[in-house]
Amino acid sequence: MNLSDILSSAQGGNGVEMLARQFNLSPQQAQEAVNALLPAFSQGLKQNAADPYNLGSFLSALSSGQHAGYFEDAASAFTPQGMAEGNGILGHLFGSKDVSRAVAEQASQATGIGSQILKQMLPAIATMLMGGMAQQTNNQMAAGGFGSSNNPLGDLIDQMMRQGGAQPRSTP
Repeated sequence: MNLSDILSSAQGGNGVEMLARQFNLSPQQAQEAVNALLPAFSQGLKQNAADPYNLGSFLSALSSGQHAGYFEDAASAFTPQGMAEGNGILGHLFGSKDVSRAVAEQASQATGIGSQILKQMLPAIATMLMGGMAQQTNNQMAAGGFGSSNNPLGDLIDQMMRQGGAQPRSTP
């Protein structure tokens, strides 16, 4: 699954609809917002996978907690706890609030949706994506693991990038 597929399949296939309802957007606007925001998430994941320290930290965060719950019950991503966890994920992915703000501003210019709404969407999207990746990682590990590397997040990112038409990351 690529990131868009993960988000779309949240809440039994209603992830984007949940975002639309939560932020008073039409389903089309919510999909446009997601399409404008996901490249930044993809870039953040790639950067995390390229750095061994960040990768270890991200894998630890992915395997700890109840992230899959935000994927299965997308409404929980909008709770104060879900939003707080989402902001933590954004910190890992983007490094600073300034980058998150810039991502929202750029997506706003591309979609015409207010940057304030997009800033509020970012943590909810982050928790749903993290939950979907946690669930996918758990499923693949239970089914016998990933590829030949010992880097399950890296393998997952490679799979998502190939499906999205991007070039896989190079391994050192």
